[in-house]
Amino acid sequence: MSQSNIDKPSMQDPVGTLHAGVDLALEKNVVVVVNERAERLDHFGFPQDRGGYDYFQRRLEGLCQKHQAAKLVVAMEPTNYFWKLLARELEEKQLSYRLVNAYTVKKHREGDQLDRSKDDRRDAGQIAELSRNGKTTQTQLQKGAYEDLRQYATLYHQLMQSIRREKAILWGLVGQVFPEMVLAFKDLEGETYQALLMTCPAAATIRQKPIEVFLAQVRAAYSGKRLCTSKLKCVYQLATRSIGITEGLQAIQLAIQVHLTQLQVFETQLEQVTGAMTARLFSLPEAPYLLSCPCLKPTSAALFLAEVGDPQRYEKAAQWVKLAGIQPTPKASGKKQRSRTPMSHQGRPRLRTLLYFSCLRMVQYDTRFAQLYADLQRRKDNPLTKMQAVGVLMNKLLHIWWALIQNQTFYNPSFGQSS
Repeated sequence: MSQSNIDKPSMQDPVGTLHAGVDLALEKNVVVVVNERAERLDHFGFPQDRGGYDYFQRRLEGLCQKHQAAKLVVAMEPTNYFWKLLARELEEKQLSYRLVNAYTVKKHREGDQLDRSKDDRRDAGQIAELSRNGKTTQTQLQKGAYEDLRQYATLYHQLMQSIRREKAILWGLVGQVFPEMVLAFKDLEGETYQALLMTCPAAATIRQKPIEVFLAQVRAAYSGKRLCTSKLKCVYQLATRSIGITEGLQAIQLAIQVHLTQLQVFETQLEQVTGAMTARLFSLPEAPYLLSCPCLKPTSAALFLAEVGDPQRYEKAAQWVKLAGIQPTPKASGKKQRSRTPMSHQGRPRLRTLLYFSCLRMVQYDTRFAQLYADLQRRKDNPLTKMQAVGVLMNKLLHIWWALIQNQTFYNPSFGQSS
């Protein structure tokens, strides 16, 4: 999705606008409708199906006719996938809708009700009130390739999380039966290591076999081109004096095989998703301009566009900065001040992370960017720390990407020199 007005905290609606706040749920949605004077005109519920959506539309049309409304605005929280279903329906009917931050709804409800009671009608009323006060964003559904990228990115992050989880489990299991294994193998990526885990990962099992038998068993499970026998010999020597446990080895061996198989499945699926995602990226007109930047690989560029959506929906690069949550935000109370220019961190964390590592790569591969990074830390007035300098470069990098796309031009290292 794209937030075209993310830097506009309030919006002007005509006199006579009705605001319908919808609290979304799996089975039944609850609606509260208020007018511009905060008077509650109606409340009702409708199920999450075609009949319910038709009833929802008829009920709102009747209210608009009864009160001669100049405009109707539907507001809702971005709850799970439910908001996408309703948003698509509203777009087809050419009805205006806005999103309200769930955290904002919670805090407003707690401020109005000291007992902090909660139910669907209260939440719907709070959403309608926030819409009336303009505390919403005009977020719209993405279309075409941008929505494909968004879905691919979601699957990509899910698989990455699953891979990290499986690796953590494997390290824990191997650490029980052979803690010294890390001295020979630093990660789980090697085919030799995976063949070893599939056959005999426990030190107590390895040292009971002649080294020739041990190497033969690993070689039988190996599917690569060149078995790393030197590391396996090192493993055999480490196994002779290992402190790994000797009980429950059969169960742990099975657990390692199960999780290693699952890890391999996830890694294969990740390759498929990455290939499909990058192929979709190359169908977009922005792709060649973004990829001309030395810090952006195809996967990173696809993830970036998945976060920001269609660049044409934005008016200026500052909206990207706010979307990432890297704009300087004052944070002071009395004489206490956290930092001179702290980041807001009120944006998309994945976009912020992508920018951070992209800046580190720019500093490494672009001499002018590296010079700017050093100058920010060595300047006479208000020198920055390393992290503060990276924050400045993150902001600058977004403006560079904006210029590449809007001007349809390729990256020039002199961009990193301008201030």
